[in-house]
Amino acid sequence: MRFFRFKKLVNMETSKYLRYAVGEVVLVVIGILIALQVNNWNEYRKEKVEEKKILLSLHNEISNNLESLQVVIEEKNKIINVNQYIINNTGKNGEWKSIKPIDSLMNYISLSGWIFVPQNGVLNEIINSGKLLLIENDLIKNEIASLPQLLSLMIEEDRQYRLDLHQYFLPFLSKNYNLIELTKYRELLENYSFKMGETNFSKSIPELLDSREFENILTIQSIWIKFSNEMSINQKNKYLEIQKLIEKEYPDVDYINLRQNLERGLWG
Repeated sequence: MRFFRFKKLVNMETSKYLRYAVGEVVLVVIGILIALQVNNWNEYRKEKVEEKKILLSLHNEISNNLESLQVVIEEKNKIINVNQYIINNTGKNGEWKSIKPIDSLMNYISLSGWIFVPQNGVLNEIINSGKLLLIENDLIKNEIASLPQLLSLMIEEDRQYRLDLHQYFLPFLSKNYNLIELTKYRELLENYSFKMGETNFSKSIPELLDSREFENILTIQSIWIKFSNEMSINQKNKYLEIQKLIEKEYPDVDYINLRQNLERGLWG
């Protein structure tokens, strides 16, 4: 009888100890899970802060690129318009029909190697460092991922056009036109006057304007530039779409003063 009572007492103590041990294990597991959850939440919060920082930095970089890109587009359109104006005002036997001096227009043809040189520091960091994976919004992520290819195509197009300018257009003009005349109408350097005086050779404007090759140069140049500007406009629209998506993601940000806030380290 005493044996059974002792056994029962032992079983009760064992059961009590097991419940206590299980409870301790459960508490430890819950503590670990809570700690992991808190750690995961902290990591997620850090990633969201980093995501916001890189997207706002990209938005600012795009704003700078849009300013440069717009200048390039406008200057290229000027070249197209001048080319058309020269063709329209050239008569038979190289007669110049406009009251505007032809020399004032020739600088657009000769100094027309406008190329877009984008700022890509933030974009390269996003792509090359794997930070693209931090971006949760798939639309933004896909638009950013497609940027490098579009930029490379546009830059290559400008490079090819600039190559033609130096290998074909300018050699032709140097043989058939006095390039020194351009310096009267355009300042090439910000801090120095670049007027080089009068030419020592006879002017051959009628012969130049009466040249079929010159007309073809103006035509080819305009075709190249129109194609280049089409790509530039597509790039501009791509930039604007990315900015629009970022602004939708962070509607409370002061985008007017974004550059100053980034410099102050407001986001990270």
